[in-house]
Amino acid sequence: MSTLAKNTLAIDIGGTKIAIGLVHGDAIVERRQFPTPTVKEASQFAAMILEQAADWLDRATRIGISTTGLVTEQGISAINPDTLAFPAPFPLAAALESLTNKPVAMLNDAQAAAWYEYVNLPQPARNMAFITVSTGVGGGIIIDGKLHSGATGLAGHVGHFSIDPNGPQCGCGQVGCVEAIASGTAIQRRSHETFHPPISNVELFKLAPNEPQAEAIVQASAQAIATLCSNLKATLDLDVIVLGGGVGLASGYLARVVEHIAQRPHAFQVPIIAAQGDYDACLLGAAFQFNKD
Repeated sequence: MSTLAKNTLAIDIGGTKIAIGLVHGDAIVERRQFPTPTVKEASQFAAMILEQAADWLDRATRIGISTTGLVTEQGISAINPDTLAFPAPFPLAAALESLTNKPVAMLNDAQAAAWYEYVNLPQPARNMAFITVSTGVGGGIIIDGKLHSGATGLAGHVGHFSIDPNGPQCGCGQVGCVEAIASGTAIQRRSHETFHPPISNVELFKLAPNEPQAEAIVQASAQAIATLCSNLKATLDLDVIVLGGGVGLASGYLARVVEHIAQRPHAFQVPIIAAQGDYDACLLGAAFQFNKD
């Protein structure tokens, strides 16, 4: 029996929200989400998640976690503390295992989503990247059909490519990172500097087609992601890049990225497609990580 035939409690931890799902095979059977709580202790955080999933626990044989941040055997660390305010390392997997006595696996969210997206590509490929543009900007890399996470788990943290030496300070400590220019957080910051009273990112995207200042903010993000895509093409000779996340999947965003890439020399162009897992690619990836070896 395939390992994916088991029921998995999937947990996707983001900077602003947590999504949980009961995953059977390759489908989310039930799903919930709630705001990411502010806690300082891993067992307290784990208990709050399990409380939300209490009626699923008897059916789940294992727990898969995808989380923003750097994942090591010791736990979760935030490369950019602005997107995840955990004390590091945050031993969430160990806490969940202790509380449930179930096997627990944990990956960076974009790495987990990258594997899910690779398995479900419409056309087979050997080299692929997944980029999520959400609260932050993350990524996962597939090389020769295998997830490449690196010796320390850092591989794929493409949001911290520095692309503008005169750009804004990033929470990671560098200047001009893609995340500091293109993320939902960066978009919101520029929007709040421009529009008074402030508007949400959802409102900004609706306004953009007919409002030049709003369009300029969205275009700056899309252009930064296009630069990232071309840099990844030059570095890894990718066959395809999959784009996901709340911003990445927003109406018209992918088309803007594609338009910017098309203006670059042919050698640095790469096909871009939308995530097959839609907004739940990271949640599905939390379950799919059990089937990546």
